[in-house]
Amino acid sequence: MYNVIIALGGNMGDVRNSFDGACAMLHQSFPIIKKSKLYQTAALTHQGAAPQPDYLNAVIHVQSSISPADLLAELHRIEALFGRERKEHWGSRTLDLDLIDYEGCISNSYALMLPHPALNQRLFVLQPLHDVQPHWVHPSTGLHVQDMIDTLRQAGETLHQGKDW
Repeated sequence: MYNVIIALGGNMGDVRNSFDGACAMLHQSFPIIKKSKLYQTAALTHQGAAPQPDYLNAVIHVQSSISPADLLAELHRIEALFGRERKEHWGSRTLDLDLIDYEGCISNSYALMLPHPALNQRLFVLQPLHDVQPHWVHPSTGLHVQDMIDTLRQAGETLHQGKDW
């Protein structure tokens, strides 16, 4: 079994219910070791994009015996079951399941980038990651999760206190 980190996000519909349902589906095949707190975060703004509602974000630590590519396909299948449509890059979504880390695997292919390429820029991923894996180290950079959090906080990034779910 491999240790896997999955980030959950969403800002459309009953996101909390989508998180619960997605976790229940994942738990049927992949033991969930730990869940982070649930964080509410403002949507990232991108040039030309319409304003969006706040997101809910969380991270789960699961164990998997299938390949990273097969796991990513399963995450996309679950997203679709919860109404995820991939129409607009960085658009609102009912459920987003991102494969953040797969036992330290490094992959730079177009189909699968591991660890997730933007995680070091996203406090809404790093803080929940710290909740479930406080000693996690980025396999490419060697940076500790707490160091990445500190860098973003020093740059002015903020995140509201998380809540249990």
